Amino acid sequence: MGELADRIDTMRVRASTLGDGITAELRDGSELSISFREGYYRLFDYEADMERQLEALAAHLWVARGREVRRIFTDVTDEEFVPGDPPSDERDLAWQAEREELVATGSSSDGRITVRVVGFRDWQASIRPGTLRALDEHRFAEAVAEAAGELIRDLFDKLTALSSKYYGDQE
Repeated sequence: MGELADRIDTMRVRASTLGDGITAELRDGSELSISFREGYYRLFDYEADMERQLEALAAHLWVARGREVRRIFTDVTDEEFVPGDPPSDERDLAWQAEREELVATGSSSDGRITVRVVGFRDWQASIRPGTLRALDEHRFAEAVAEAAGELIRDLFDKLTALSSKYYGDQE
């Protein structure tokens, strides 16, 4: 791989929820760690409240990832990264349309936590009822990280397949 790909693959990105109650760090492409501010996890009685927090955290982390990719691109190429180049042909339009509807999912091995994204914009988290009482903060964070890692791998596998579908004949 070239320098750009290497730096993107090894970058670290952090994001937090409002008030820094939950912080996430993404590193090496798909390795995620989650941490809670002291006592914050114990404030949650309802899984739906935690789901909303995780959805917001995922959206913040994705934005932070995009900013870091753009920063690295500019640093390596000495060119400003301009997202959303206009499609140059029907194939580009079709690729973009499918990308906007792409669905990726990931679940923890115990099935308690599932995360999903549609088109890189609609982040969803689902936590099985009783999970917050059953898992301590550490185990919950591990399960979220596990589900997120699965989602990221699924997302990039699907992006690779989509690109191959439309651009596989180009070398």
